[in-house]
Amino acid sequence: MLKRHWAAALLFLALTLLLTNPLALHLWNAVEDKQDALLNTWIIAWVGHAALTDPLNLYNANIFYPYPNTLAFSEVLIPQGLLALPIILATNNPILSYNLVLLAMFWLNAFGMYLLVLDWTHKREAGWIAGAIYSFNPFNLGNLAQIQLVSLGWLPLVLFFLQRVLNPRERNRAFVSRDAILFALCFVLQALASIYYALLGGFAVAIFLMWWLWRERARITTAVRASIVPLAFSFFLIAALLIPFLLPYFSVQRDLGFQRRVEESEPFSASLKQYGEVSPENLLYGKWLAPNPVKRVGGYPLDNLFPGIVALVLAAIGLARARDSRERWFLFAFLLLAFVLSLGPRLFLTSEQPTDVVLPYRWLYEIFSPLRALRAPVRFDALVMLAVAALAGLGYERVLARAPRKLLAGRVELVSLGWLALIAFEYLTIPAAHTVALPVASEIPTFYKALAHQTPTVILELPMMGPDTSGQLDISNQYFSTYHWQKTPDGYSGFVPPRRGEIAYEMESFPSERAIAAMQALDVEYLILHFDRFKQSRNEIEGALARMPGVAPVQEFGTATVYRIPHPADQPNDFVSWVYLPQPAQAGAPYTAFYVLFRRGGSPLLAKPSDRIQFTARWSDGRIENLSAPLPLVTTRMSVIPLMLTAPSSEGATLEIKARFQDLRVGAQRGEVQLSNEGAREILIPARLFRVQNIAPEYSRGSEVNVDVEWEVLGKIDAYYSASVRVVKENGDKIVAVDRQPRTPTLLWKPDTREWDSFALKLPDDL
Repeated sequence: MLKRHWAAALLFLALTLLLTNPLALHLWNAVEDKQDALLNTWIIAWVGHAALTDPLNLYNANIFYPYPNTLAFSEVLIPQGLLALPIILATNNPILSYNLVLLAMFWLNAFGMYLLVLDWTHKREAGWIAGAIYSFNPFNLGNLAQIQLVSLGWLPLVLFFLQRVLNPRERNRAFVSRDAILFALCFVLQALASIYYALLGGFAVAIFLMWWLWRERARITTAVRASIVPLAFSFFLIAALLIPFLLPYFSVQRDLGFQRRVEESEPFSASLKQYGEVSPENLLYGKWLAPNPVKRVGGYPLDNLFPGIVALVLAAIGLARARDSRERWFLFAFLLLAFVLSLGPRLFLTSEQPTDVVLPYRWLYEIFSPLRALRAPVRFDALVMLAVAALAGLGYERVLARAPRKLLAGRVELVSLGWLALIAFEYLTIPAAHTVALPVASEIPTFYKALAHQTPTVILELPMMGPDTSGQLDISNQYFSTYHWQKTPDGYSGFVPPRRGEIAYEMESFPSERAIAAMQALDVEYLILHFDRFKQSRNEIEGALARMPGVAPVQEFGTATVYRIPHPADQPNDFVSWVYLPQPAQAGAPYTAFYVLFRRGGSPLLAKPSDRIQFTARWSDGRIENLSAPLPLVTTRMSVIPLMLTAPSSEGATLEIKARFQDLRVGAQRGEVQLSNEGAREILIPARLFRVQNIAPEYSRGSEVNVDVEWEVLGKIDAYYSASVRVVKENGDKIVAVDRQPRTPTLLWKPDTREWDSFALKLPDDL
């Protein structure tokens, strides 16, 4: 059997090396970019590391500490990780292993489609054509940073073995059982290679089964009876193997609210124009079909979806003239459905021209909850290309069958190579891959090597990961963690936990006591400072750290220094608390009360991102509301916690609130809530008016009143607020006012600091 397929294997290897140029020349130390390519490098390396050291904790990766199941924030890439493991063990080079597995995925895509079309047409050359179109189309070549999107090779094999399970008439029981197992295993491998394609693969199987039931409708009872047992066994095996790997995804989606609003999918939906576009680097069509300018979404150009003229012509021939009408009509229906779903919830003519046409994706989003975790409907183009490639294979079989025998005598392979050359020329992009070099193996910075020899701990690198000087996201720190695997509160993934932004906010105040306290809340033991990336001078930072008790340098490595962070003091009890109740409340309506913690002295109150303070709210009408809320990482002065309650419908309401958090003792707080037909709109923020200056004893009519205002910031403020400065009469009536955002927006106010602003108010001439 291997001898029969060696030509296809070598052809697809050659096409892989050519059409991903110049990647084969930079396998050792270069990736597409420092964003998703490095994320996937890290995932693949983590899968191998966990498989060897602690497979039961596969999902508890080393990023976003202390959140659990952090690998489930993005793709799991288990098949790719296991393929890469021997390479990493042999070379200590995650980038080399990532690149080799990436090339292997292109090869597998082509070979999987080749086997499917060969089974349908019995023509190896038809399989060559279909495999080339399926693997090397512009959608795949435009996603070299996302290995999960080019890991499509198991999907044709899913359909290959599924059709054998469904048509067992001329095969013995042993072969049917083998095919049932292989169908299940291929589906599981495809699902674990890409969670996106787990859903798309399920969609493909469902459509195939519906088509098969319709095709066999004349003998449905006999057909179902012959296939029900092996098919049921396949689905049982899929569930048994796949569910344990999917449970962490369901867990984080439930606990952290990881889902997308349907509107978020619109920028990542295909437009009609995209189906006629290629990359600007495409050698043949780039001057005419490339978007100008190239629009970027999520850090990447919009996907190019033009299948190519050869693919479209052959697919049209396959649809019109295929020898067996069964497969072609399944593929046509499959193509149509996948194309419509790729357009997302609303039809866009171009990426900038929406219409009011609501599409089926919008309805599917409402009834099929797993779709809410996905962001990019355009990825249904993978199924579009599966159908186009398979139809093109059927069409090429017809081309060979209708060609004059004298013309093809002894030259079928040579003619087919010519067709392959045309396809390759259409898809050829120079360069197809970008090459961003990074240190690998023994070249990595020495402090990462030192961390690899430390006992398991928590580290933090500052500045935290973010855009580089060119504005592109750089997650090199996460890549370098593959050499030591120490835990860190930092990270980058498909989803970001809700409080990663708060951690970054606290670190912006570094070097400060509050930033150090936030590190202690996160169990950070070692701090790595990259002095060359800070705006402050090295002397300024080192001087500030020298004044902080317990913060001590461990070792200096050129522009980086490793510091040890002391363990935090025992949690304080020197806090007072009270409840602020806005008045009035709307009877029976949602009502927000505010629970306030105020530090009188001692150490700050520390909380992990996953910690929550528990509340019991007891109303005088007997109702009890139990709820929880997150605490800020650090409370150095004051924390204000909003509590979403429901007001009673009867007058004379009294509210009692009790709070529980770790060993912190806070007493019950009580207060009365007045009821009305309209509720108050008050919001409590952790800031107070500290000083008002520059007010003269008297003013003349028409003169200008200049007021200097200073606020004391007591805690983190999570929104933009306006300040209002007014001149009023003795009875409170407004004479003149200025309402605007302060000079520094409140969202940027730093706790334990003061903010000032000047306001100018012109008095009326007739005052």
